[in-house]
Amino acid sequence: MNLTQNTDKRDRSDRRKSPTPVISRYTFFGGRRKIIRRESDKDSCLFVDLYSTRLLLAVLSLLTLSCLDAYLTLSLLAKGSVVEANPLMAFFLDYGVFPFSVIKFVITASALIVLCLFKNVNITRYGLPIAIKIYLLVIIYELYLYAI
Repeated sequence: MNLTQNTDKRDRSDRRKSPTPVISRYTFFGGRRKIIRRESDKDSCLFVDLYSTRLLLAVLSLLTLSCLDAYLTLSLLAKGSVVEANPLMAFFLDYGVFPFSVIKFVITASALIVLCLFKNVNITRYGLPIAIKIYLLVIIYELYLYAI
């Protein structure tokens, strides 16, 4: 064996020179990064591979609240006591219940995917709990309208 051969595998360039991409192969097939470890990377590298159970619960809560909102909205519309206030959703409601429900779900799910990818951005960390509280207030208001 030739001892003068370079067996060091650090010949390639440093992988940390470029920030983690928003979507990479690890986004869908698992990776190793849950948090940003280095203080120097916190300003430039926002994306990680693994997501917490807390984030999953927040996303599922928002998706569930959105579906419940759609159901209560349709129930209140059938009762004749309200009109759809969101012009975009009112447009799709003119085409029927199914398009309204699908579009509401797709818009909400797409927004939640973006929020997951940007989970380390301050507006997402603060905005997600606020969005859950706002949705809860909307659901409570709709339940109140349904009861009267």
